[in-house]
Parts: sequence; C-alpha cells; structure tokens
Amino acid sequence: PPSDVEGPGWAFATTRVPVASAGSEAQHEEARRLARLLVSEIKLYNEEQVEAGRRNRDIYERLKEDIDRSRQMYDERVDPQILRSTDYFYQELVRILAAGDSKALGI
Repeated sequence: PPSDVEGPGWAFATTRVPVASAGSEAQHEEARRLARLLVSEIKLYNEEQVEAGRRNRDIYERLKEDIDRSRQMYDERVDPQILRSTDYFYQELVRILAAGDSKALGI
C-alpha cells in the first residue's frame, strides 16, 4: 500500500469480513420487490396524475391517498428491522413516480 496509508486496511485483511446473511439479503430483496410492485401499481392506475405531478412538482399531494395506503401495506408486510435500515418504498417513489427527481414528490 502507499506509504501515506495507515495499516493494511480491510482489503488486505487475512480474516473474513462479515457479510449480511442470506436470510437478511432475501428479506431486503423481498422488501425492494414489494415497494416496486406497490409504487408501480400507483403509477399504472394514475398515469395522467403522475405526469401532471411531475410537471407541477406535487405528486404526493395529487396521489396522497394511494401513496399513504400503499405505504401502510408496505409497513405492515416488511420486517421492522428492514424498515429501520432502508426506506425502499421512498426510493421507489422517487425512481418510479418522480422519475428520479425527489423534489417532484413535493414533500
């Protein structure tokens, strides 16, 4: 390693680095899938409102009832530990409904 780097660092470690268990990774994937499904469904049934919301940056206000209902379903079905660690539902709202622009959600 370069002389200005302290110690060997984890890349040169001779012991194993702990990795998330397969069960945990499967739970995360299931949460991502559920979030994607719920948000895709909102978009499918509200195409015009989604487009108008993107233009006016008020998607949440337009689709508040659908988003809140889907959020509740997501929260009820996902393990609390995953809910605390990563908000996949919000990530999918931004990715799918807001086309990557979080400000378009208007929240």
